[in-house]
Amino acid sequence: MLFPTDSFFARILYALLPFMALITLFYSLLIWAAVILTEDYIVSSYLNLEAQAFQGKYAQSGRAAAMPNAIYLQGYWSTDANLPATVGHLPVGHHEIEKEDIHVLVSEVAGEAALLVLVMDESSLSQTEGYRGQVFGLLCAVAGLILILGAILAIAIARAIARPVSQLAAQVAGAPHGPPCFSGVERQDEIGTLSRTLSSLVTQQNAALLREQAFTRHVSHELRTPLSILNNSLAILRLPGCGADKMARSLQRMEGALAGMKMTIELFLSLARAPRQRAPEAIDLGAVVVEQIEKYQWLYPFAAGALTFTGAATLAAHEAIARSVVENLLGNAAQHGAGKVRVILTEQRLVILNNHDEQCLSQGYGFGLEIVARACAHTGWQLDTRRTRHTFRACIRFT
Repeated sequence: MLFPTDSFFARILYALLPFMALITLFYSLLIWAAVILTEDYIVSSYLNLEAQAFQGKYAQSGRAAAMPNAIYLQGYWSTDANLPATVGHLPVGHHEIEKEDIHVLVSEVAGEAALLVLVMDESSLSQTEGYRGQVFGLLCAVAGLILILGAILAIAIARAIARPVSQLAAQVAGAPHGPPCFSGVERQDEIGTLSRTLSSLVTQQNAALLREQAFTRHVSHELRTPLSILNNSLAILRLPGCGADKMARSLQRMEGALAGMKMTIELFLSLARAPRQRAPEAIDLGAVVVEQIEKYQWLYPFAAGALTFTGAATLAAHEAIARSVVENLLGNAAQHGAGKVRVILTEQRLVILNNHDEQCLSQGYGFGLEIVARACAHTGWQLDTRRTRHTFRACIRFT
């Protein structure tokens, strides 16, 4: 496992802290190396200048030229007996004896077989040599301070990066029903992409939940009537001495109730799916309207004379949805109206108009109209209802 934690903030912190420590160590070593190299360069340049000066004196005075001699610098010929043994074997060039902090320049002199050997004691030249430990300690202290400041900066950066993710998690956990509006939707980076993806996902989940709730609520409402018809018909069939006419009528009612239940189940299964998830088929809506009118003329004879039908239409829609829309609207009109129903069907719209008694307004339109509204929204139709003192009008425009 790359990160031993499930915290996004901790993972960012674990990535930033080692990086900050590595950068601090790198620059500390770089500064220390720069100090050492600069010091060596200065010493080497000084030895070269001393050698050039001596060669100028030698050209004028020969062996009588005075050798460089100071507290920190001594000059020798390679053939001198008092030449230190540690530098006697060194070839031409610059050399450094690390343990003794000695810099040596061995160079040739024009017209002389012996080599010029300049020996410099760096500890005597530079007053800072005695403070090398203090300088190193100061450098370590600065590096430690940089590490502390870097850790604080890493924590701040990690919190700034993790904050949008934490906010999204809290908003998703407490998202109410309906279209969510998460923070960061307007951003163009990965946080914005995540926010928009979560918004779309929560919207789809809320829509699915609403469809599920509507499914359970409407199924219980729509299946209650056919179940009652089946129960009553079975009770009639069990009566002793049930005549052939009653038996045939009961069987016919049972068949109609079963067909209605099947259509209702298909309807709500279609509504439970996301809109336009299933391709619609061509349906003759005029034939459906005529069939439902005949059905309600048989069930409600008092309204038979008031039902009229004009027009015809062939539409692309799901049969279960179209049949349910017509059935619910005609059922509401026949059951809860005052006996006068008019149906107008054209290629552009379906209008169902019924009278109602102002003194006994029925509340039976609620669930049926809610189902019709869902079915129209699922199909892409426009439903408009209007209630006056004496009439109720439902109009569906096909789009």
